[in-house]
Amino acid sequence: MQDKTLILSIALNGYQWVYQRELKSHRRYAQKYGYVHQAVTRPFVSALGVECCWLKLTLTRAALLSGYENVLFLDADTMVNQNCPELTDVFQADKYVYMAKGYSNRFNSGVLLARNNIKTIEWLTQIIDARFKSVRRENDVGWGENGHVIELSKGVPFIVELEQKWNNTFDYQLTDYIRHRNCGPMRTGFLNNFFHKVVFFLSARLLTYSNKNKGDSSRKLNKDILSRETNEILSIYRKLVCL
Repeated sequence: MQDKTLILSIALNGYQWVYQRELKSHRRYAQKYGYVHQAVTRPFVSALGVECCWLKLTLTRAALLSGYENVLFLDADTMVNQNCPELTDVFQADKYVYMAKGYSNRFNSGVLLARNNIKTIEWLTQIIDARFKSVRRENDVGWGENGHVIELSKGVPFIVELEQKWNNTFDYQLTDYIRHRNCGPMRTGFLNNFFHKVVFFLSARLLTYSNKNKGDSSRKLNKDILSRETNEILSIYRKLVCL
């Protein structure tokens, strides 16, 4: 079973250099338990800009469809600690998606464990297909896929809330398994914050340029970019397809 478990992360647009230490912790965790590991670091710059976070859903779905039994997606800014146990420790019967809640008390998709089941595939597809639809204000995070994940996880019986130690976004004193320095309280460094502001600015400019003079076709263009980059990454990284 362990060689049918994939530890997946995506680090593009400079994140592959900023979070080298964190990415190494993902690899160590996979090696410890005999899981397959893949950090996606190409294309070096994504045409999706910061919206490249949607790739976590398309690539997770592709990996499951290829035959992986489990996929653990980890944001590039997550540090997996040495005490992190095997994934089997959290498995429950008839439960297929596992996430912890972040500092806003909503699901945080930076640590997303998906088990292979038709319900998982349908859930991922539902979120991907809803990409251009607005979410309710209480679910909105301003950008990316997380707001859609929050909204489309409510009341879903096969989704389990993990303990905070699996995705700790705010408690410095917690003996956690995975510490996540995302946009919340854990990100305190000036250089780190400055880097993210630059990435967001450049991403916005890139998307504006890409969509220039496209008019009503801009959404279709963005959708095509997500599909194209997903397929490009799958062609580069053979481990994303279970053999």
